[in-house]
Amino acid sequence: MRVSLNWLKEYVDIERSPQDLADLLTMAGLEVEALEPLGESLQGIVAGRITSIRRHADADRLYVCQMDTGKGALQVVCGAPNLEIGAIVPMALPGRQLPGGVTVLESDIRGERSECMLLAEDEMGLTEDHSGVMILPSHLAPGSPVANALSLEDWGLDIALTPNRPDCASVIGIAREIAALTGQRLRRPEITIKEGAASIRDLTSVTLEDPKGCPRYAAGMILGVTLSPSPFWLRYRLHVSGVRSINNVVDVSNYVLLEMGQPLHAFDYDRLKENRIVVRRAKGGDRFTTLDGKTHELNEENLMICDGQRPVALAGVMGGLNSEIFAGSRNVLIESAIFDPVTIRRGSKRLGLSTEASYRFERGVDIEGALPALQRVLMLMGQLAGGEIVRGIIDEYPRPYKAPVINLRAEKTNRFLGTSLTRDAISNYLEALEMDVETAEDDLLRVRPPAFRVDVTRDWDLMEEVARLEGFEKIPVTFPPIRPSEEADIPELVLGDKIREIMVGLGFTEIITYSFISPESADFLGAGGKSPLRSFVRLLNPLTTEQSVMRTSLIPGILATVKTNFSYGEKDLKLFEWGRIFIHRETDELPHESLILSAVMTGMFNRKEWYREERRTDFYDVKGVVTALLKALGLQRLQFKMGDTPPWYQADASSAVCLPDGTLLGAVGQVSREVLWRFDLETEEAFLVELDGRVLIEKALPGKKFEPLTRFPAGLRDISMVVDRPIESDRIKEIIEREGGDLVESVILFDLYEGGKIGPSEKALAFRICYRSKEGTLDGKEINQRHEAIIRQIGKETGGRLRES
Repeated sequence: MRVSLNWLKEYVDIERSPQDLADLLTMAGLEVEALEPLGESLQGIVAGRITSIRRHADADRLYVCQMDTGKGALQVVCGAPNLEIGAIVPMALPGRQLPGGVTVLESDIRGERSECMLLAEDEMGLTEDHSGVMILPSHLAPGSPVANALSLEDWGLDIALTPNRPDCASVIGIAREIAALTGQRLRRPEITIKEGAASIRDLTSVTLEDPKGCPRYAAGMILGVTLSPSPFWLRYRLHVSGVRSINNVVDVSNYVLLEMGQPLHAFDYDRLKENRIVVRRAKGGDRFTTLDGKTHELNEENLMICDGQRPVALAGVMGGLNSEIFAGSRNVLIESAIFDPVTIRRGSKRLGLSTEASYRFERGVDIEGALPALQRVLMLMGQLAGGEIVRGIIDEYPRPYKAPVINLRAEKTNRFLGTSLTRDAISNYLEALEMDVETAEDDLLRVRPPAFRVDVTRDWDLMEEVARLEGFEKIPVTFPPIRPSEEADIPELVLGDKIREIMVGLGFTEIITYSFISPESADFLGAGGKSPLRSFVRLLNPLTTEQSVMRTSLIPGILATVKTNFSYGEKDLKLFEWGRIFIHRETDELPHESLILSAVMTGMFNRKEWYREERRTDFYDVKGVVTALLKALGLQRLQFKMGDTPPWYQADASSAVCLPDGTLLGAVGQVSREVLWRFDLETEEAFLVELDGRVLIEKALPGKKFEPLTRFPAGLRDISMVVDRPIESDRIKEIIEREGGDLVESVILFDLYEGGKIGPSEKALAFRICYRSKEGTLDGKEINQRHEAIIRQIGKETGGRLRES
């Protein structure tokens, strides 16, 4: 909210500098985002008197004026239509730069010398009016600085309000906060109304068909108004607050909205059918045209203000074209109502309309402030637009406000805040905020918050108010007693943190994708008709078809992220996600949820450097990632089995990941070219990892254990076995580890050989075996015996033989 400092000073004495005031408000929870000096752009603009006017000899619409500047005479050429001899007007002298960036220079205009410039209000940044030069008060002496004469030296404060403080969405609301923070007294505007003879009950009526949506509706009337432009002071204040001036009747409504925080609306009384007001819900299919000229289709969520036959306004949001104030309006009915915040929020969001009124109604408006605001509007409208204020006010208020009683204990407040305030000090703070405070036994206070504090409902809210007025910066730093939790950490959270740490250490970046995806995702992945990937949980009210079901796999989201990165030229990717999938169960309302780790690698594994050649990512890189991750989680012995992977993998470049007991952990491998094509990925290769989080939680070891380093030397032996090509190296490695027992410390595959003297259906696999005992030094004979036993067992189980040199 933007508010003028001079306007604030009308309601509270402010002795602090603008900068100190901004700091004070910010520390009290009303963040001042910007502090802007107003009126500085008027320096150098002075008042001048027009002493003579004559038409320009060579221009029909221009005049040549002689100006009394108080220090001499100047000539100016001007085209304003409201020039009069003797008028006092603002003038900018040569060299002066105006707010719009224009610099005033002496010039010849069609043969006449123009030595200065007469200014309209918009040219000085005061309002949006450009209808003519600004006419200043006649008592101003020529040469008087305009900013000083009109008291335009001011400051604008841009205040960011949190949603729970609608009471501060007004000038008086901010002034009330300042008064409480500085110990000053709030001055409310005096309201005096001179009513006419006509009674409002004889002219109109109000019917509330929806008292829940509209708990209070007040109406007043004024007859015989004269529409005209508002006076400068009113237009200036609206302009500073970011509101456009329209006419004196509408401007007064907007002015009181900004001043008191109560939205109001003026209807043309003569355009209301049957001259009455009915508040009801819209009917499905109704259409209504608002003041902005847009037509909206309504439903039962929209609360409407109607006359005797039709809707005339969207309640709490915007009026309608069929009842707006126009040039011929003479009789005005003024609405000051309170609407249910939820009703207004739903209606305005559905129609995509947001106004100053809806902003306030959505957060909560002071239900007790409706009448004072209505009386204030009637008074100002009578002063500025003339007419006769109708006697009486209609106030439909079926359930008057009753303030809740909140019990607050001083001891609990001090314990919560870490302060040592007395009960009287706490009471004084709350009374400064216009709360009704009653002292009771011991340290108890019974507090009734005012109606404008819709956010205060419990004792914690009162404690926050005490902290604000005491000053957050004065509250000492204390540490509450912390007891160690008796509950164990949630396993999935612990595992998730470990996985993130490991994957980041392996060079991956975590992503978080939407839980809502397109039902076509299963088709893109090539899932079968009975695949769990087609067991979608469908959303009742999806935003788009592309986000109409809950995901049954993380792969579509990951591949969509890859596509986005590709479009920005990022081809070398290492991404992972630890998230949930949702599988619909026919017999249960709730879906089956599973935690899954998915990762993707694309592009180059190594870029070309002076010390290495470039290399593209391949299957063994992603397999190495899985091996490193699972080993870090305590799963040392893994098996990679080909031929048992989902259809979105390429069959000859993928494998299932299993434990020795056959437990399936997941899959790893290259994405099939068909899937890449369906996802519109311009790459030949992408590699995926999928691991089941549930199995990882069950199988991963809770922590690492230190094993002391052995003091005894190792013995190395190499073995090269010729086997049939279908036989996997892991099978031979498993035989070596099994037959070698505790003496085999490690097995490394270091060579693969094909061709040459080896048959076309065979391959040679070379392993380096490290033998070591934890109990003593192994001699060569013992190692050889174990080594020969391993060779025999490999031959027995695989039919392999030693490769001849």
